Amino acid sequence: MRNILITLLCVTSLFSAGFAQTAAQLFTQAKSEKNPNTQIKLLNKVIAKSPRLADAYHYRADAYLSLGRNKQALADYSKTISLRPKDAFRYYARGLAYQKMGRFSLAQADFTKAIALKPAYRNFYLARARANVSLEKYEAALRDYKKYFGKRKISASMSKEIIPVYLGAYRYEEAIQQLEQLQAAGDDSADLYFWWGRIYSGQNRLDEAVSAYSKAINRNPSHAQAYRYRAGAFKDMGDKPAALEDYTVLLKLQPEAIFYNRRGLVYEEMKQFKEAAQDYTRAIELLPKWAIPYNNRGFVKMHLKDWEGAKADLETAIRLDGSSPTPYVNLAGVYWITKKDRKNTYDNLDKAVRRNFRNFESLYDEEQKGWMFKNINKTAQFRAVLYK
Repeated sequence: MRNILITLLCVTSLFSAGFAQTAAQLFTQAKSEKNPNTQIKLLNKVIAKSPRLADAYHYRADAYLSLGRNKQALADYSKTISLRPKDAFRYYARGLAYQKMGRFSLAQADFTKAIALKPAYRNFYLARARANVSLEKYEAALRDYKKYFGKRKISASMSKEIIPVYLGAYRYEEAIQQLEQLQAAGDDSADLYFWWGRIYSGQNRLDEAVSAYSKAINRNPSHAQAYRYRAGAFKDMGDKPAALEDYTVLLKLQPEAIFYNRRGLVYEEMKQFKEAAQDYTRAIELLPKWAIPYNNRGFVKMHLKDWEGAKADLETAIRLDGSSPTPYVNLAGVYWITKKDRKNTYDNLDKAVRRNFRNFESLYDEEQKGWMFKNINKTAQFRAVLYK
């Protein structure tokens, strides 16, 4: 009987060793497999045999991510964290996945956890810096870049990465230092002149900004951002036709709602209301839940005397974003012009004031919004609604 038990124990041990060896062999094969679908099938077998092997989930998560199967990838990255909660690199991997998916707040949180577990590993700071840039947290990003660089010399490629962050934080002196170093090294790129333009724009040196953006465009005729910012500089200088021309080129390069809306504003300032309405309509088609172009189209429809269309657009803008005061002001104008409806005029002005509308002077200026409130803006009650 004793010999039988010993034999059974030996068989069990051999079976367990074979079981573990088989999982290890499959895992080795899976790691070298180039096809992610085949890799997933192999890793499924590994996990079935060794369900607590964190690296198997990690590799499978990578494979899922490469196929765009994000939900499954995140589940596997999270599983590795549950199996190895003190391993900083597990959080780092999931953070990179979140970053790739555009979920920057979650990425930043995972990188922060990784840093807490392994604060000496500098790549964690670089990853969090990039997440913070995506979140437009430029000062936080610069602190992380500083920890990443330490006392190391900043390479040209990293200099180009950090310059836009300095600009986002309005730290022009640091940006200038980096730009001068790049120029001293012989950089004559479109981006270099674009960044100079951003600095000049920020310093209200508009002529110099236009010159710098033009140099960027000469070096790269498809530099969309140079057209974007040069258009803004032209608009601020009062050169609306030039701004219009740049926005038109920009829209060929990047036909996005925000740029249709901006070109619409230029058309509006040029009193080309039909063209402005067309651009706002295109912006709405691209982003139907964005309130701003509805408000803008409603305003130009007032100029076009499409009162019902104006009212409908302004009410839609309010429904989409009830926090903005401007649609209420414009809607008040519709009620006054079309119906001389004092109650709804004052009610909407009151709502605008409650939402921090403060540009009261525009309601008396015929070139701005005063034309909407003729006669009523001379009354004491009108002033009382504004200045209560």
